[in-house]
Amino acid sequence: MDHIERPSMARQRRRKIRAVSEPDSSIPSPAALGVSVQAHAEIVRWLTEATYAELGPGLRALVGRAVEGDAEARAELADAFVGPLPIGTGGRRGAVGPGPNRVNAVVMRETAQGLVAAMRAEGVPMRVAIAFDTRRDSQEFGHVVARQLATNDVEVLLIDAARPTPQLSFTVRARACGAGIVISASHNPPGDNGIKIYGPDGAQVLGARDRALMDAIGRAMAAPLPAIDESKADRITRLPLPEVDEAYHAFVRAQGVAPLDRLRRSGFSVVFTPLHGVGHTAVVPALADTGVTVHLVDRQCDPDGGNFSTVESANPEAPASMDLGRVLADERGVPLVIATDPDADRLGALARNRDGQLEFVDGNRMAVIMLDHVLRHAPRPSNGFILTTIVTTRLVSTMARAAGIEVIDDLLVGFKHHAGMMAERPQDTVIFGCEESHGFMRGDHVHDKDGAVAARLLVEAAAMAHADGQTVFDVLERVWREHGYHRERTENLYAYGAAGREAIAGLMAELRQRPPSSLGGLSVVGVEDRLVPRHTGSPTRDLPGNVLMYELEGELDGRRARCRLTVRPSGTEPKAKVYALAGSDGEPSADALAAASERIDRIVDTVLADARARAEAIMAPMLGT
Repeated sequence: MDHIERPSMARQRRRKIRAVSEPDSSIPSPAALGVSVQAHAEIVRWLTEATYAELGPGLRALVGRAVEGDAEARAELADAFVGPLPIGTGGRRGAVGPGPNRVNAVVMRETAQGLVAAMRAEGVPMRVAIAFDTRRDSQEFGHVVARQLATNDVEVLLIDAARPTPQLSFTVRARACGAGIVISASHNPPGDNGIKIYGPDGAQVLGARDRALMDAIGRAMAAPLPAIDESKADRITRLPLPEVDEAYHAFVRAQGVAPLDRLRRSGFSVVFTPLHGVGHTAVVPALADTGVTVHLVDRQCDPDGGNFSTVESANPEAPASMDLGRVLADERGVPLVIATDPDADRLGALARNRDGQLEFVDGNRMAVIMLDHVLRHAPRPSNGFILTTIVTTRLVSTMARAAGIEVIDDLLVGFKHHAGMMAERPQDTVIFGCEESHGFMRGDHVHDKDGAVAARLLVEAAAMAHADGQTVFDVLERVWREHGYHRERTENLYAYGAAGREAIAGLMAELRQRPPSSLGGLSVVGVEDRLVPRHTGSPTRDLPGNVLMYELEGELDGRRARCRLTVRPSGTEPKAKVYALAGSDGEPSADALAAASERIDRIVDTVLADARARAEAIMAPMLGT
């Protein structure tokens, strides 16, 4: 979610602050709390108005700690009451707690109220499906959103058990809903939660629909919030879980492409962990017909109250998140470990290499393995196409074109753009879709990335390789020999709080005003700024994005060297992301492949190190470092 506060929202917030009456004399002064006058006015409002009554005890406890001089409490008040919580693409996400800049029941209700207005304006069916994950307060927030929608005479279809985000996308389409809501903060820290909005196509809102939703939420925040009418609870239907589960699981299984008889004879096994999330509700059924033995990491099948106590980060993009899976795999001699994030839309993996060691497989390389598997075993419909993004390995495009399949590879980051292309071309079918941050899709009925579909494809590919006495790394080597060795790396430049947001914005502004002429010893021969209007004829491909791409060329060891460097702010976390991608031509011999891999790795590492150093130097003064 891109955290962008619109000027109209800021004006609405100022109007609300001006409307606050004289401070309650029982509430300590701004100086006593260590907050600004503006934040103090909001604290008074949250402590005195009936709308916020249920959050009062927690807020009063925080105020008490601040009066006693607790620096942590003062910092929390100062940040929580300078808001509102940004309305980003498709929803809102942040730390749970009282205050307009936090996730809480009131912020959830305001968001739901805005959705109602946006749906009415668009004229879509007034029917909303709701799902939630295992994160703290997710079920409670799901229920309060359902009640707020029902108060507005919206028909609510509630999946009243923790389920994957892609299952919500499937349900929106299957039940002809006008919108969908997921309560989740994906793999954010345990103290966070969020609300994500889906359109009637089962996709995160995009373009004009997104702008209309953000404006409607802003208006809802500036107006009195209608009290929940409990007499309208009959507008909430709790969907029968066996029914909604089986329909979704059947779709996931149908995305498999390997011959079942070969899979069942392969003798393959896999370790799976949902990282305390919902993934086991979909991944295990997705593999049920394959004959593959699934070993579960039992401790991480426990939702754990949303604490994620066994991992530092419940993000399968981080190899350490799969440490318990690694231990279990080593104990039982299992060749593959897979993990889904808490809302089960991403997949991570460890696979055994030729030396028998478990090695991390990044999102780009998983995409190549899955795509190779699909191209080898799936029928190729004449109306099929492949979707990928500007920061995903260019090997996907090379493989697709070599197979004679159309590929769209200039999409901005986020599967809402994949879904946008699907909406533009409803007569066509998605053979495969991917992005480097461990998101994958196949088929036409889930308009988002899907960890269960990805698990099905990766396990199939690994099992087929295993049946041939190979590993997934042998698959990669075969692809590299045919299409060239490719390497991609990403650096994350974290910058927290208001100063961090300014530093990231300052980085992008500086790069636009004074673009580099070279990076890592290679010359910049082309620059593309995705904020500059494009005219491809596709509304999705022409969407603006705060992204800068540099095409680099030069010489390394007497040979021509090329690299693409991309810089963008993250849409969901407080960081700027820097990507370097490079590749060679086909390398038919083992010696040529080894030489190419060494050279390409060096290009990527050198360019990325230079780019990071320059970015940090630009951001440092704004961060006070």
